[in-house]
Amino acid sequence: VQIPSLLRVGFVFRPDFRWRDEGVRKVLQLMGPAVIAASAVQVNVLINSIFASYLQDGAVSWLNIAFRLMQLPLGIFGVAVATVTLPLVSRSAAAGNMPEFRGALAHALRLVMLLTIPSAIGLIILAEPIIALIYEHGRFTAVATQQTAAALRFYALGLVGYSAVKVLAPAFYALDRRNLPMIVSLFSIALNFGLNWFLSFRLGLGHKGLALSTSLIAVINFVLLYVMMRRYAGRLETRALFVTLGKLLLAGVCLGAVCWAGLHVFFRAGIPDSEWHKLMGVMTTVAVGGLIFFGVAYLLRVAELRDLVGVVKRKLSL
Repeated sequence: VQIPSLLRVGFVFRPDFRWRDEGVRKVLQLMGPAVIAASAVQVNVLINSIFASYLQDGAVSWLNIAFRLMQLPLGIFGVAVATVTLPLVSRSAAAGNMPEFRGALAHALRLVMLLTIPSAIGLIILAEPIIALIYEHGRFTAVATQQTAAALRFYALGLVGYSAVKVLAPAFYALDRRNLPMIVSLFSIALNFGLNWFLSFRLGLGHKGLALSTSLIAVINFVLLYVMMRRYAGRLETRALFVTLGKLLLAGVCLGAVCWAGLHVFFRAGIPDSEWHKLMGVMTTVAVGGLIFFGVAYLLRVAELRDLVGVVKRKLSL
């Protein structure tokens, strides 16, 4: 798809299979640790499925569905912010401009929190009606909805950590510290085994323990990478990060209250049979909750939100 555009700017593509080429070797050296680091999440999901197969029937399906739902905001927000941030931090690192590098990375982390904290709160409180709306048909019973919702709530606890790792890990490649995310990922895989056993079997949390283990691993991953990044890049505006986090948690309390009220207004007697009722209940609650959250965040002067509003205003004025 991109070849016509490349041809217009003078790029001519010629297949070349010389594996000893210096550029190819450099790419392979960089790709190996990156692939291992990126695959840790999927490996942990596979480990969870193996553990879940020793639990009650349906546990594997409940976990898989819940994880897919958690991946939606992760893919929309976490991956998007990481994709936009990587060129900025790479350019800054290549130029040796560490203040700009730190500023771009810190801004990206705060932006990720702005977008994923409300997503996590919404998934935790509205897990059951959301799953009922999408999946509760045919053989997918109300019991399956409840069990999947329980797993989704625990997965959502790690959403912010997951998304922050998506932003932090590529920044190490920009600093040519490509092995560090890989080492942390390998450590997380080993730790996941122990946490899965302890939470699911020792504490008796079942499939919910597997989801909780995954979230704890995501948070631990983020903390380790953040500490390492501070060591190699210097201060990452940690105070501003905590100030923003406090403001967003306050706005999140307001969002949680709206979601809780929506549950009692639309789903007081349980999940209705009417698909239209489910849809209207979920959409109305999400819309009102989103307005309240971002409204409170704006009043609290969350800089990243004001930047987004400014960008939207400029786009609309064009």
